[in-house]
Amino acid sequence: MKKNIYISYINSDSMNFKNKIIDRFKGRKYKFSDESYDVIGTPAAITEDEKLKLAKKISVTVVTIVLISRNVLESKWIPLEIQYSLDLTSQLQYHTTPKGVIGVVIPDKGNDYSYMMSKGRKGIWGADKTKLPEIISANTLNEKVLQNKNNVNYDSYISIYRWEDFIRDFENCVNIANAKATIYFDDYIIKK
Repeated sequence: MKKNIYISYINSDSMNFKNKIIDRFKGRKYKFSDESYDVIGTPAAITEDEKLKLAKKISVTVVTIVLISRNVLESKWIPLEIQYSLDLTSQLQYHTTPKGVIGVVIPDKGNDYSYMMSKGRKGIWGADKTKLPEIISANTLNEKVLQNKNNVNYDSYISIYRWEDFIRDFENCVNIANAKATIYFDDYIIKK
């Protein structure tokens, strides 16, 4: 069964990548925030009505894909979307099931990921946690008992992939994120 997905992204940076996911992986329902909400540099506060609307959209999905771009730290929506993916009870008390969360770093021109990622020992790509929103970095490399060292699929509740690796293994990444939310959730130290 194909899982419903919420896509978290900055409109000006990542809309093209959001559309590529929707076009390439059809047959499922996709949700995302109103594209005008996350305008970089907009100081407007998020209203309670907007929060409730967002929570309802996330509640009908099982996995949240966060498209990580150069301006991710400037987003006011992405941290909230991740927070609701981990725990919706602040808005919808009856909805207690967490969502799986996947971070996907989108490349700059020339297929460059160096603004966010580098290749470490053993050829494994890793994200620079200082360049990520706190809620993402706090939920990476967060297994309670280290079992999956260097396994990008399981060593973090929020696994972070390069765009090309994620697209190549899309179904598997989505299924693993869902399994972490439904089967292995208690294996991670979750920061909301």
